[in-house]
Amino acid sequence: MFKTRLYKQLTQLILQKRYFTSTNYGNRTCLSKIFLPTTKYISNIKSKQKHEQEENIICESYRLMIRAGLIRRSSSGIYSLLPLALRSLDKIERIINFEMTNIGAQKLSLPTLLSANAWKQTGRWKSAGSELFRLKDRKESDYCLAPTHEEEITQLVAHEIASYRQLPLRLYQIGKKYRDEMRPRCGLLRGREFIMKDLYTFDTSEEAALRTYEEVLFAYKNIFNKIGIPFVIADADSGNIGGTKSHEFHFLSQAGEDLILICSNCGYSANEERAYGSLPLTKQAENGTNKEPIFNFGISKNNRLIICILGSGHVLNIFKLRAAANGNSFENIQITKDLKDILNNNYNEIDIYVDNTFQTNLLDLETLLSNKLIDENIYKLIYSNKHLVTIHHGDIHNTSPGDGCPICSCSTNNFYPLIGHNAIEVGHTFLLGTKYSEPLKATFAPETSQSMGDLGLIQMGCYGIGISRILAAIIESSHDEYGIIWPSSVAPYRVCIIPNSDESLIQQTTQNLFDLLTSISHELNDEVLIDDRTSLSLGYRIKDSELVGYPWMIILGKRFLESGRVEIHERSTRKILNVKFDEIKNIFLT
Repeated sequence: MFKTRLYKQLTQLILQKRYFTSTNYGNRTCLSKIFLPTTKYISNIKSKQKHEQEENIICESYRLMIRAGLIRRSSSGIYSLLPLALRSLDKIERIINFEMTNIGAQKLSLPTLLSANAWKQTGRWKSAGSELFRLKDRKESDYCLAPTHEEEITQLVAHEIASYRQLPLRLYQIGKKYRDEMRPRCGLLRGREFIMKDLYTFDTSEEAALRTYEEVLFAYKNIFNKIGIPFVIADADSGNIGGTKSHEFHFLSQAGEDLILICSNCGYSANEERAYGSLPLTKQAENGTNKEPIFNFGISKNNRLIICILGSGHVLNIFKLRAAANGNSFENIQITKDLKDILNNNYNEIDIYVDNTFQTNLLDLETLLSNKLIDENIYKLIYSNKHLVTIHHGDIHNTSPGDGCPICSCSTNNFYPLIGHNAIEVGHTFLLGTKYSEPLKATFAPETSQSMGDLGLIQMGCYGIGISRILAAIIESSHDEYGIIWPSSVAPYRVCIIPNSDESLIQQTTQNLFDLLTSISHELNDEVLIDDRTSLSLGYRIKDSELVGYPWMIILGKRFLESGRVEIHERSTRKILNVKFDEIKNIFLT
C-alpha cells in the first residue's frame, strides 16, 4: 500500500516537472502549457491503452507519432489526434483551402451517416463489400458510415440544378470517413477512421469536364509542392469509384503499399496495376518456348467462359483484362487458376486472352493449339468448342520493374527500364463521366436542344486527398534516427527556443528573442515556442525537440553568457550556427 502511494506521488512529481514547472514568460507560447506526452519508448505508454509492442510496429511513422505525442490509439485503426498533430493538420487544410478557392471551389459539409437508398441505386451497396460500415436505425432502415460521398453529393446537386446556367459547379468538403479495414495497420496510413478532402465537379459536357480535370490536377500539384515533400503523379485505375480517367499522387516510401513504375529518362510513371511496358529481349525470347504458361479462368456476367494464358512467372492484371473485354461485363468476374472451379457453370461463348508474355507470334486459334505447352484438358475443351471461341491477343499482365518504358520504346526505339518504387498514395483524381449522374438522375436543361424537355446528363469529376494519411506519409518520408523532420510549411511549430536556465539574463533574452521572431515576419506569427521546462536537463529537451522535429531550434546556454552568441540548429540538415543576437534576424528573413 505504501509503495503504491509512493509510486503515485513520484509519478505526479515527474508529470509536474515535465509539463507544468516553468518560468513566467507571460502570454508567450510555452511548452509547459501544451499537452505533448512525448516518450522515449512506446512500451512506456500505459498498458491499459493497449498499444502494440514496439518490436511489432513496422512503420516508422507510427512509432514516431506515438513517441512524439501526436496521436494515441483509441481502438484498432482509430486514433485520438493530440494538439500538435492538429496544428499540422490545420496547416495542410489551409493550403488545400487556398488552392480550392483559386479554382472556384466552394466548401460545404456533408453528413457522415448516409442512407443506403442512393447507394443501392448506383449498385455500390453490394459492390462495396465488407469494408462498408453498415447499420440500421430503430425503423430498420439501412445506413452506412460514409467512406466517400459520390452518391450524397450527386443526389444533392440533382435536386438543385436545373439549367446549364447553374454549371459548372465545384463543391468540396473536409471531414471524417470510415472504412472497415480487415487489418488496420501503420497508424494513420491505413486506419478505419480518417480525414479526407473531397472535391466534386459538375460540368455540361465531356470537354468541359476534361478542362476542369486539368485545372484540378494543376491545383493538386500546387498543394503538394507547398507541402514540400517530393511526390510523383502516376496513371491509375479507377477501381470501385469508377470513371474513365484517373491519376494518383504518391510520396515515395519503403512503407508504401503501392508499387509505382517510373522511367528515369522521360518521367513516365504509373501504378503497377495501370502500367504498360515493353518486354526485355530476354523475356521475349522465352515466350511460349519451354516453360509452362499460367492459366486463369472465369465466367463473366453475361455467361462467357474466360481463359487467360500468360507466360511463366507473370501475373494477370484484372484491370487490363477488363479494358480488353470490349463491352463484356467483368465487374463481378471471379478469377480462378483451377478449371474445375468453373466447369459446372453454363456458358454460351468462350473468350481466350493470350498475353504477349506467352506468345507474340499468335496468328489464329490453330497456332495456339499447336503449342505443346497447352494443358491437355484445356486443349480438349477448346478444340471441342472451336465454334464458340473468340481469341484475343495483347497485354494483360502486370508490368514489372525492368520492363521497358512504353513511351521511350515508341518515340525513340530505345529500351529504358522502368524502376519500381514503393509509394504511399495521398491523393487521387477521377473523371467520373455519368457513372453517378445517370442512375441518380442528375440532369440539366442544355443551352440548345432539338425538342422541348430534352435534358443532358451532368458530367462529373471526383478528387480526393487523404489529409490524415498525408500527416503520417510526411513523417514516413522525412525522418531520421533522431525523430521527425517536418517541412516548414506544415510543422506544428517552426521554432523552438530552449533556455538553459532560469537566470534573469537568459530569461529576458528568451523573451526578447521570442518577440523579435514573431514580429519580423508574419510567417512566424504563432510559430515560435519556448521550452520553459528548465527542471529538465538541456540534453533531454534538445532530444525532445529533435524527436518532435521543429525545423529550427535555438539554444540559449553557457555560450550566450560567455560570448553573447546563440546556437541555432537547423533540423533538416543538422547544421549548427553560432551567431550574435543581432544576426538572428537576418537568418529568418532570408
